[in-house]
Parts: sequence; C-alpha cells; structure tokens
Amino acid sequence: MQDKNVLNLQEVIYMKRKKLVKTADKHGIASKDTLKCSQELDKLIVEYQKYLAN
Repeated sequence: MQDKNVLNLQEVIYMKRKKLVKTADKHGIASKDTLKCSQELDKLIVEYQKYLAN
C-alpha cells in the first residue's frame, strides 16, 4: 500500500508536468518561465526518487 504523502507527491508531479507543457507551449521551451517550472519539476522528481530508494 502506498503512503498518503507519496500519492500526494505523485499528484503534484503530474500537475507540475502538465503546467510545464502548457508553459512551454505558451512561452517557448527556452523561456525563463518554462525553465523555472522545469527546475521545480526536477526537484519534485528527485524527492520522489529518494522516497523510492528507502
């Protein structure tokens, strides 16, 4: 059974990924907004990977 926090983190990652795609479509892949969103997504994924490693 998955922990409630992990399910929440998965949802946050899913939503951030959707936001990243929309931002890239609107502002371009190299825009500051897109890069910022990508970095935020990277941090969430690293957090999730750390959880899975335990």
